[in-house]
Amino acid sequence: MISAWTLTEMTSVGGIKQRTGAIDAETRQQALANFQRFASTHLGMTEIEPVDFRTAAVFIETPTALRAGDALHLAVARRLGARVASLDMRMCAAAKVLGLGQDDFWF
Repeated sequence: MISAWTLTEMTSVGGIKQRTGAIDAETRQQALANFQRFASTHLGMTEIEPVDFRTAAVFIETPTALRAGDALHLAVARRLGARVASLDMRMCAAAKVLGLGQDDFWF
């Protein structure tokens, strides 16, 4: 399960990588197409709701050093009772602080 925000983040990552010279335009486009194909085939999509923004704002106010996008991901996960898979150690640490269950976050 992913939120529509994940598509925005993946596009942003590709753009950053291209602008910094880590990848070229063709690689960026291919990676985004591969992700979109994977997401449409294997993942469900959920929309972000107004309550998620409010929850994310509360999460940011805690001593977790959460970035806005990560707080939004965690807010959606909380609302859905979903498990989160992430390689982002900062987000995983914040999830533990927020009481979202350390067993629910993998890295």
